[in-house]
Amino acid sequence: MKISYNWLKDYVEIEKSPEQLANDLSSFGFTVESLEKIGDDFVLDLEINPNRGDCLSILGIAREVAALYDKKIKSQIGLLKANLKINEDYLDKNVKVTISDSKICPRFTARIIDNITIKPSPEWLQKRLTAYGFRPINNIVDITNYVMVAMGQPLHAFDWSKIQDGQMNIHTTYEGEELITLDGKNHKLPKDTIVISDEKKIYDLAGIMGGFSTEVDSKTKTIVLQSAIFNPVLIRRSSKKLAHTTDASYRYERGVDYNNTIFGADLASSLIKESCPEVKIGKLIDIKSEDIKEQNIVTTQDNINILLGTNITSLNIKDYLERLNFKTSNIDDKLTVTVPSFRVFDVKIWQDLAEEIARIYGYDKIDSNLLSQIKLAPINKNWQERMLVKDELASIGFSEIYSPSLIRKNQIEITGFSITMCQEITNPISVEMQYLRPSLMPTLLSAISKNPWAPEIAIFEVGKVFYSGKESWQVGLAVTNNLDQMLKKTQEKLSLKKEIIDIDQKILDFYKIRRKIKMIIFEIMDVNITEGDITQKISQNQYSEISKYPPTVRDLAFIVSDNIKADTVSDVIRHIDDKILMVELFDEFKSDKFGENKKNLAFHIWLQDLKGPVLDDETNTIFENIIKIIEEKFQAKLRS
Repeated sequence: MKISYNWLKDYVEIEKSPEQLANDLSSFGFTVESLEKIGDDFVLDLEINPNRGDCLSILGIAREVAALYDKKIKSQIGLLKANLKINEDYLDKNVKVTISDSKICPRFTARIIDNITIKPSPEWLQKRLTAYGFRPINNIVDITNYVMVAMGQPLHAFDWSKIQDGQMNIHTTYEGEELITLDGKNHKLPKDTIVISDEKKIYDLAGIMGGFSTEVDSKTKTIVLQSAIFNPVLIRRSSKKLAHTTDASYRYERGVDYNNTIFGADLASSLIKESCPEVKIGKLIDIKSEDIKEQNIVTTQDNINILLGTNITSLNIKDYLERLNFKTSNIDDKLTVTVPSFRVFDVKIWQDLAEEIARIYGYDKIDSNLLSQIKLAPINKNWQERMLVKDELASIGFSEIYSPSLIRKNQIEITGFSITMCQEITNPISVEMQYLRPSLMPTLLSAISKNPWAPEIAIFEVGKVFYSGKESWQVGLAVTNNLDQMLKKTQEKLSLKKEIIDIDQKILDFYKIRRKIKMIIFEIMDVNITEGDITQKISQNQYSEISKYPPTVRDLAFIVSDNIKADTVSDVIRHIDDKILMVELFDEFKSDKFGENKKNLAFHIWLQDLKGPVLDDETNTIFENIIKIIEEKFQAKLRS
């Protein structure tokens, strides 16, 4: 984000030099990538974190600078440049706005501005846009870009004469619809892209880029000025699918202030009036789903100080928050904080408030202290029970799978569950993930259907299911028909009374499974597991101290009878002395030169001691003892 130093000073008093400002912003949570002198101005290039969409404007950074230096934002200086005169009775031209769903567009404003003269922007405006990186086009387009940079509200101007009957229908697309955008590119629009259309055509890729068909050009006399809020998730999804990111989409994806919509439209209208004094400005059409609710967070002084490791007074906490435009009120020891509308996207919990307080207080003032010893949580019996069941099933030969908890409606219907008793997702990503699973059966069958060529399948899953308003942990086992003995073994080992289910042929056909499948579905509570089982299986954590002295490694090779196992020999060696850390077989072979029925066994042997290094004399003694014992016990012969 490029920020003009002179432009910034229109909104907040800055006594520091550009270099000092850049340094101070770096300690305030912003990475300053560069500082460049352009003419009589300086341009700071800031890296804005994805959660700080409110800082993607001059006004947003001005708020931060004001908080940093304990200053006030200048009262609309540089923003509303003229009193806005509205032609209330101007009805010669109009627009008709319809929104198919308030979720895709919570707020939409539109205004007719007539008697426009298209001409170059004034020099001061062109300089500011150039400093930011925009190429000046004409007064109308430049003003919409200026407002977006100044206050973070994307705008768009349409040529009213190119819209049929002034219709502005905001809706999402079907698969395969097309639009040529202002840059001349023809886009095949993905499903659920937000667009604006009239009866004949789609003419705007809402929140991303305008359409070529309603472009403002040199002949334009009447415009429709749009200032709106669009769904950030849909904007981001469409932008990525189209590989088409713009300054507008970049801001919408990160969240645009709901309460800035009208102010953005009014600022642009006043600047257009300043550029074209003869224009007539129509009444603003404002369609919104509802007024945004205040977001309040309750915390305490102790919470803040314990988290930060500070001793900040209650008065200072309130002062720091109010400098950042938060409103505060106290009841007893509780501090209620009202989040400003432009920060609702990133400040949601009291820990977020603590972060804001730390920025003002100064990270450099917070002492570096070691954390107190963490108290281990008690063993969760339910979790341990699930782990025991998993261990038992794995020991029998089952493989564990993990599946999504969301399934399709027809998966529920085919397996015989009541759809009314299942939990539907309010805003599903797709119809493939519309309901929470009532049982593990659908997800087990889905897994089997994706492995059609596996000769044998024995799988299990332990997961949550949701049915009849309740959620519970369930275990599901599924095998191909020839492995049904594994299910019977499971019944015996876990003392289960659940019956084995033969999956109905119509269900198998639905999942395109061409072989018989058997299952057992049960809940953890059906398993006969006692407290003793858990404590017996799960003991206290054990550890062995690691020596700080390096090990000594030597090799020994023996000729032994070929009926002697290498593991037997290595086990004997390992127990000869406490300093023997590890024994590893690295060679085993037969040869006629060893004699009939003889073979060679060669071992790496590591020695190590916790108390100190193993010296040569001690090493020689240990290896002499190894040779003596192995030769006597196995009638072995040392190979030289």
